[in-house]
Amino acid sequence: MFLFRILVLQNALFGGNFTAFVSETVLAGFLPMRKNFLKEFWIEQSDVAALYASAFFQAFAGAMWLVVMPFIIKRLGGSDFQVGLCTGLLFAGYVTALVLSKHLLDRFDLKKSSLLAAAAITAATAASCLIVFLAEKGIGRNIAVPVLIAGAAGAGVMTVLFWPQLVGWLSKGHEGPQLNRRLGIFNISWSLGGIISPYIGGQLVEAGSVIALAAAAVIMFLSFLSIFFARPPVAAATGIENNSDKKILHPLLHRRFLWASRIALLTAFICMALARTQLAMLFKFNLSFSEADYGIVIVIMNLASFVVFLAATRSHAWHYLRWLFFGQQLLLLLSMLVILNCTGFPQLAMATAMVGGSQAFVYSSHLYYAISGSSRRSGQMAIHEITLSLGMIIGSLFGGYLSDHFTRYTPYWFGFAAVLIGLAAQFAIWFSCGDNSNYKMR
Repeated sequence: MFLFRILVLQNALFGGNFTAFVSETVLAGFLPMRKNFLKEFWIEQSDVAALYASAFFQAFAGAMWLVVMPFIIKRLGGSDFQVGLCTGLLFAGYVTALVLSKHLLDRFDLKKSSLLAAAAITAATAASCLIVFLAEKGIGRNIAVPVLIAGAAGAGVMTVLFWPQLVGWLSKGHEGPQLNRRLGIFNISWSLGGIISPYIGGQLVEAGSVIALAAAAVIMFLSFLSIFFARPPVAAATGIENNSDKKILHPLLHRRFLWASRIALLTAFICMALARTQLAMLFKFNLSFSEADYGIVIVIMNLASFVVFLAATRSHAWHYLRWLFFGQQLLLLLSMLVILNCTGFPQLAMATAMVGGSQAFVYSSHLYYAISGSSRRSGQMAIHEITLSLGMIIGSLFGGYLSDHFTRYTPYWFGFAAVLIGLAAQFAIWFSCGDNSNYKMR
């Protein structure tokens, strides 16, 4: 009876679109996994399988780093603001490099540049491990935190040659369903890397700071090896022209979804930054949970992201679906309210799951709308990464400042306000760029 009432409510709000979406996405596409799926995967994706592996290892190590670094900085005497500054400058370095190079990325050799990036990030992580080791021995402890923050910024700069190039490589020459499949598997790969690694990172950082960073460096080296053995990038035999997306109903519709998803990506990653940085402080010092417990809620968040990425890969029904696009952003608003009123572990787990699910949908949306129909894949990926990185910077820096100067709950009021402002901006763009008379909006 409860499920029936929910379906009635959804149909009242969204008409037949919701039922059609569930039928196409869940019942027809997601639940009945085809027996020949693995065969199809290796036939269609074998040329970029090593890239998926590299994305997995890089995300695995990166998620571990994001979990352990706040606790390491606090152990070395750093402030909440320095915790946020470390993550913020990581993405600031990334954004700066993206802005300066976004028109050049498509000219670089895709394999050589991504290989260089993976090597540099591995070296930076190994260096941070050495710095922490020496600081724990009393050598250079006073400068350890500033050096770690500077190293994070440097690693962010080198990352410009990794993620944009990887997406440009695997998406080269593909459009429509094939593009959705490749981007979807890419998203599944890196999100899989983030599912269990936060828990492992939480366990390792409890055992020791050096151990946690050494493990991250080893896993990043595996990312380097995956790219080293990857095949050179080759365009699809079908060509872009023969594989276009029939679901692009109208250029104006596509442009509206592109810009709305760009704003949504920014606000979603502001909330993600709060969960990745300041929530750790709230978790340990206000609610008295352990580092491993924090790792568990981040695992839950990443698992929610993975489920959404998987669903988006298995179906195209979500493309240009307005009610779903705007509706999922309400989850971000709700997640901030849950954190503000949390009393225990279950509420935090639910809140982070909502952040993860919403972030994954927005990420998939913008990545698809930005790359679809574009001949400059790395450049479009650069804009994608600039946008989400700005969200991480804003969330990390403002979150840290608000936590230090007010309370550890204040950052989530900021996240709530950011999502509201973002929604207002999306609606303003939506209704100000042309009329709706040329096509029927779903």
